[in-house]
Amino acid sequence: MKGRKLLLQGALLALAGVVSPSAIGTFHEESSQIYALSASGRVSLVNINGDVHIHAWDRNEVRVAAVKTAASHGLLDEARVMVESTPDAISIRTRYADGTNTNPGSVEFTVMVPRHACLNEIKLINGAVDIEGVAGEVNASSVNGKVRAQKIAGDARLSTVNGTLEATFERLSDAKTISMNSVNGSIMLSIPYDARAEFDARNVTGGIDNDFGIEVNQGRSVGSQLHGVLKGGGTYINLNNINGTICIMPVAHGRRVRFT
Repeated sequence: MKGRKLLLQGALLALAGVVSPSAIGTFHEESSQIYALSASGRVSLVNINGDVHIHAWDRNEVRVAAVKTAASHGLLDEARVMVESTPDAISIRTRYADGTNTNPGSVEFTVMVPRHACLNEIKLINGAVDIEGVAGEVNASSVNGKVRAQKIAGDARLSTVNGTLEATFERLSDAKTISMNSVNGSIMLSIPYDARAEFDARNVTGGIDNDFGIEVNQGRSVGSQLHGVLKGGGTYINLNNINGTICIMPVAHGRRVRFT
């Protein structure tokens, strides 16, 4: 029985090019592969259509699992997953065949990375990205989709055009700068209740709310601003929004709390 389990696990890790039609007439293809990467190696991922999920684990490896979905077998083949890997960096991206097809396939990624890896560039066009547990630098953006980063600890640069931004930091001691920018969507930032930080936040139409008692100033013509220092200052936090709220909340023991 133990031998059968090991064979099954190996088969799942080596899964590639498994195609199956779904009940609604679309086709799916799944693949999974593991690549070696140093503990603080760089990870980049560019995806045009489809969500991306990135989670940290305590291994010096990256596991790239991809699920391609398309309306036909031909469109499925046109959506290609390209991976370039070295011991210190890995690049993952989707490429489509030349042409102007208006209904291209999509690729959903689930990627496991070393806990202290640097997410050098996570870039999406149509899709949401969620990141969890990464202690290294995080740079992530989406044009049309939500960006969420949970239990992170390093420098962060997060942005979206049409979608919400959400970030939860377990600690700020390793982060020098945090930047969050949105055009159409709310921004929600959660940091430790005893964090040392300096805030610079601006919003055009949505307002700014915080649970740290920092005064919000209304602009002379339009918009609102927040400038403040916690515990003498530390991590520089820059937040900018146009259409959507900005909310800054404290967390304690991994849970959001509200001061009374």
